[in-house]
Amino acid sequence: MQVIERSTVLEATADAVWAAVKTPSAFRRVTRGILAMPVIGGRQDDWHEGETVVGWVFLFGFLPFSRHHLHIARIDDATRIMSSREHGGLISVWNHDIEVVPIGQRACRYTDRIEIEAGIVTSLVVLYARWFYRMRQRRWRALAKRMS
Repeated sequence: MQVIERSTVLEATADAVWAAVKTPSAFRRVTRGILAMPVIGGRQDDWHEGETVVGWVFLFGFLPFSRHHLHIARIDDATRIMSSREHGGLISVWNHDIEVVPIGQRACRYTDRIEIEAGIVTSLVVLYARWFYRMRQRRWRALAKRMS
């Protein structure tokens, strides 16, 4: 298993970012064009702790990758940590933790931590994940500026 951890500073309150983290719409916005999960395409409600969503994932929005299982294992409003436990196709483990920590009145640190296991292709999946989360965090920074 390999672990990726990446953090960035967002120019918005921790409360505003945390509220967005808990929505499929923010997920769609920060992954648009690099990953699509049509099963949550029109969803407007928040994620719910304990729920599992199963559906196809498309790389770059059009290339079928796998039938993906996304389980929301934890949503902790006190610590602002959301954890998902995911798998699908070649990926046997994709455990993703998101943490939002206030670092000032109008800024917060956003961290993605991902554990990945994909057998002999783990290294390739990790390379994609590093790029994917770099792009996601770039988009989170742009989104956060609109929250201010």
